[in-house]
Amino acid sequence: MTAVLLTGSRAPATLDLARRFAEEGAFVVVADSEPTLTSASRAVGAAYRVPSARFRPWEFAEAVAGIARRHAVDLVVPTCEETFWLAAAVDGASAGLLSELHLSELRPRLFAPSIDTLRRLHDKAAFARVLDEIGASRPATEVIDSRIAWRRRAAARAAHPEAALVVKPAFSRFGSRTRFVGPGEPLPAIDRITRDEAWLIQERLAGAEFCSYAVAVEGRVTAFVAYRPVWRAGAGAGVAFERLDASVGPGAEARAIAELLAAHLSLTGQFGLDLMATPAGVRVLECNPRATSGVHLFAHGDGLAGAFSGVAAHPPSLASARLAIPHAMYAVAGMKRPADVASWVAQLRSPDALRPPGDRVPMATLLRSVAVQWRTSRRARVGLTEASTYDLEWNGELVPGRSGAVPSRFAAAEPSAPPSRFVTDDSAAATSRSCQPSADGVHSGAMAAFVDGVRAAGGTAALVANVDVEMGSTEVGGEVLPVTSPARRRPGASPASGPPSYVVSPFTHYVHYAREELGELPSPALRVVARLTLGALSAVLRAGRVDEVVMVGNALLSTNLLPDPEERAVVEVTARLVAEHPGRAIAWRSVHGRGSQLPETLRRAGYRLIPSRSVLFAATRDTEWSTLRDVKRDRALLEGSGFTVRRLTARDARPPTPATAATPPPPDPVHTRIAELYRQLYIAKYSTSNPQYTAEFVALAQHTGLLEFTLLERDGRIVGVFGSRVAHGLLTAPLVGYDTSVPQEIGLYRMLSYLIARNAHDEGVDLHNSSGVADFKRNRGGEPELEYTAVSTQHLPARQRAAWAVLDAVVNRLAVPMVTRHHL
Repeated sequence: MTAVLLTGSRAPATLDLARRFAEEGAFVVVADSEPTLTSASRAVGAAYRVPSARFRPWEFAEAVAGIARRHAVDLVVPTCEETFWLAAAVDGASAGLLSELHLSELRPRLFAPSIDTLRRLHDKAAFARVLDEIGASRPATEVIDSRIAWRRRAAARAAHPEAALVVKPAFSRFGSRTRFVGPGEPLPAIDRITRDEAWLIQERLAGAEFCSYAVAVEGRVTAFVAYRPVWRAGAGAGVAFERLDASVGPGAEARAIAELLAAHLSLTGQFGLDLMATPAGVRVLECNPRATSGVHLFAHGDGLAGAFSGVAAHPPSLASARLAIPHAMYAVAGMKRPADVASWVAQLRSPDALRPPGDRVPMATLLRSVAVQWRTSRRARVGLTEASTYDLEWNGELVPGRSGAVPSRFAAAEPSAPPSRFVTDDSAAATSRSCQPSADGVHSGAMAAFVDGVRAAGGTAALVANVDVEMGSTEVGGEVLPVTSPARRRPGASPASGPPSYVVSPFTHYVHYAREELGELPSPALRVVARLTLGALSAVLRAGRVDEVVMVGNALLSTNLLPDPEERAVVEVTARLVAEHPGRAIAWRSVHGRGSQLPETLRRAGYRLIPSRSVLFAATRDTEWSTLRDVKRDRALLEGSGFTVRRLTARDARPPTPATAATPPPPDPVHTRIAELYRQLYIAKYSTSNPQYTAEFVALAQHTGLLEFTLLERDGRIVGVFGSRVAHGLLTAPLVGYDTSVPQEIGLYRMLSYLIARNAHDEGVDLHNSSGVADFKRNRGGEPELEYTAVSTQHLPARQRAAWAVLDAVVNRLAVPMVTRHHL
């Protein structure tokens, strides 16, 4: 082997791998998206900075391909969770899904299995099924993929207390989210449980936990070590290790399991197992399909590098190893008994994998790596251990190209600097990329048509009585999104009669609307404090001109269904809008993390995330929601009511285009009635801060496909309505109305709520159930999540930046805790 490229060079395991390859004559190239300790090793011939695998996956893949071509590497060895992103891109190219990406040439050199195999290993629920296929023993495991199922399981445990359990998410690392439940203790509350973010409940085994690391080539294990973490950083990550004998006892059983697994999957790649030695034998807990700390126990002469070419390595020769700096950092946290102190001191005799003789990575480099991790921890608001994989971790997301958002051009990545022993080169990333339109062409087409229709109608004020903004559009990651910006006041124009709707006014949202909600607070004293706080906040926000804001994806609806673009697309659209709208903040409304990386992508792009409301989601893709007591009652109410359900059809059979929206049709009596029913509920009953839609808006929304309307009728009269839209795996109904003169016991809102959920189920998506009547929605499967307004302000004058900073502090430190405490 003449040259090898190691990605994920932040990991200590990568540092030792670099040494092993260099010792066997390979030219070692490393790459990562942040400064790393491996880049300073004597074993490394060239080092590169590349884009984030998690937030810029295609740029990352392109950069790796460019580096591999430049150095003519024989092998590309991913070592951390960038493995998944790279394998997905390469597999997409090899399958012809990304024919212009020139990535398929990496497949013969990529030391990793397919993304489908990787998922079976990394997803703890899927891996349990793999263990059953090979006949390996494992803990009894239940997979829970909905909050409804979790509540029922928790109730069953409360009624019949059971033995100790282990609770963990299907995707995790370092044991950072694992919960241990004692005998008779209740199941913990879990923030989010969905089909895409399932959790496991396992029996808690008694025994000695240990690990293994293996290299496999075409189904044959070529290197293996069993070892025991003897000191940990927190709950899961080991920082000191002792080798176990792999020829007898649990070590031998672990090797046999690894060989079975590799052969069953015809595996080529690295993988580690977490195991438990119990009186009944070894049981497998989970799999880590990447490099693990077992690498540190292989020394020079053990032949580890040859194992990647199919040559069997010798058994590892080191009896123990440690990572000196983390070992010191987590010393006190692990010392719970006098014996722990003695154990830690004894471990000081183990060789330091970070700074062995002959390759002592400078202390400054090591401290820089710790500082980078600490900074990421602060910015991303995650623990220090989780921060180590924050920008490359993979939790089962569909990588663009497998879900339809396929880049149409992908230039080869070539560093501009000449080869040297050590190169740091950001230009390894792509310099330009264009995308095809979103696979959801109806979504983009409807938005483009709606924007043109607003212009043709004379502007937003002609459609929504309390909204007067300019509306345009922009493209983000291949999808057309509407954009609103403050209107330029015409000379002599009279000012608006009241405050603008919260859908275009942050001031209205955070001040006017909040004042209207003060009555919900449980005590007079709390209401006084809140009123005074809002008064002070009002002065700050006015002075900071917070309504001078450009909103991306804003279709004048209470809930916008936003895409999940790569970081580069967000950065590009932000820069473009800043240039077009100097002196104005750039914001995204309706930002949430339910099945989306958008909050973290925006945070990385420099946005503040300011909570805006608590919304509820219902898992309507499956059928469990329909088994809830209140849902069944709502359905029975509808079926026995005598009302009929009618869905309005679009004016055109084909998806609308801008041309078809150029002359929006005048409203008819149905549109007028829909607008009136909405007004009765959301304006007259609730708040004039809600968008005051006209019949013209309803007609345009139907004509362009922005909303699809469902009517509830009796005797030819419309008594209820909702307008819904579907995009990005969700359905939302931002326009709902009913005849408030109908007696409440008739249950019009209950029937409409059932119909909205049923529509979501029929569409095969989950329901974004917006905010309001939280208890009502929880009883029908609603699961609360915070929704955010994300705002970019770095380009603004100090006074405007300060206003947004104050709003951020007030909402996060005062409002959110209050809402959470009182379940508002």
